[in-house]
Amino acid sequence: MNRLKLALCLRKGANLVLKKMTLLLFPRTRVILEKLRSQKGKILILRTGNIGDTACALPALAALRENFPSSHLCLLTSPGPQGLPEAHEVLEGLGLVDEIITFYQEDLAHWRFRRSLLRDLRRRGFHLFVLLPQERSSLSRNLRDLLFARLLGVKGALGFDLANAFPGFDLRTLKDYVPPHNEVERLLLLLGRAGINGIRPFILNLPASCHRLAEELLHPHRRDGRIIIGFQAFAKEQAKQWPLENFAELGRSLYEAYQPLFVLVGGPGDRERLQDLATRFPGDKLIAAGQATVLETAALLARCHVLVTLDTGPMHLAALVGTSIVALFSARQFPRMWDPHTDQGILLRALAPCDLCFQDNCAHLTCMQTIGVKEVENAVERILGMK
Repeated sequence: MNRLKLALCLRKGANLVLKKMTLLLFPRTRVILEKLRSQKGKILILRTGNIGDTACALPALAALRENFPSSHLCLLTSPGPQGLPEAHEVLEGLGLVDEIITFYQEDLAHWRFRRSLLRDLRRRGFHLFVLLPQERSSLSRNLRDLLFARLLGVKGALGFDLANAFPGFDLRTLKDYVPPHNEVERLLLLLGRAGINGIRPFILNLPASCHRLAEELLHPHRRDGRIIIGFQAFAKEQAKQWPLENFAELGRSLYEAYQPLFVLVGGPGDRERLQDLATRFPGDKLIAAGQATVLETAALLARCHVLVTLDTGPMHLAALVGTSIVALFSARQFPRMWDPHTDQGILLRALAPCDLCFQDNCAHLTCMQTIGVKEVENAVERILGMK
């Protein structure tokens, strides 16, 4: 048996253990699910992470809302340490959950906080616990969350699963592994196994206020028939970064071909860097960073003919609002795992001798530098040619 087959076999065994333990600790889960379809109840959902993690969970949250319309949905979430983008920035105004409880990595270092949080959650009397686990959530983390659900006093619990994690294996050695689903599909299938089916295809319905702000920002730049091209030029992890000079060269080529409006998106902290990037190529630019919230940025992206993007949270939001995408992926993780949930995208991922490094920072960026400007330009032209 080769290494990958052994890893898959052991993962299957670990998931069987999780399934048996969930059934043992929460034998009434199916009964609780059926009751909550027609009765009022309280559901606690655990999903941690930043903008991309929350964006990928939106179709799953919509499925929970659709299946349990009378229930109070509470999201328990953490961005990690304080200062990183939080789930409420993605969820505010969407109506997918009724309440968000946020904690931070620093909080968990204090036993008093952990005890207080558990006590508060127990008092609320949740009926169902739903785990939407991270894509590489370990066996130990799943077991911890299973114990957490038990301590909450809920009668039903689901979602404990190893997806792209392999107990006892160094992921960097599993070169032939390709996840069967992207993150959005993985979470929907996880709920589907419990009979909670989502709406497909899922299109993110943004608040009207987001569309109004997008129109206000675009109004001074509007021209009949003008092409709008979005650039998401910065990633949270430096190892995902495409050279800025490549973005500048791409901007020069696209300006010569289309004279488009360029919409440069990012977080508030990216505004100064985007202003510098904007000076490196000609054309009319709207720098949305610092002027638009996360969901207002999604409304802007919905108006773009194409978005050239790194592997980022806004990439996932753009996919969910129906924007065509040219996405540039590093080789630091398994392919497909974080692909945008769209059939209107061209994904460029170059291989490198050091692929599957799983590093956040890279001294040489070999895989990203392998993606050429002309290759990205051709992808943009293909998409615009279909408009």
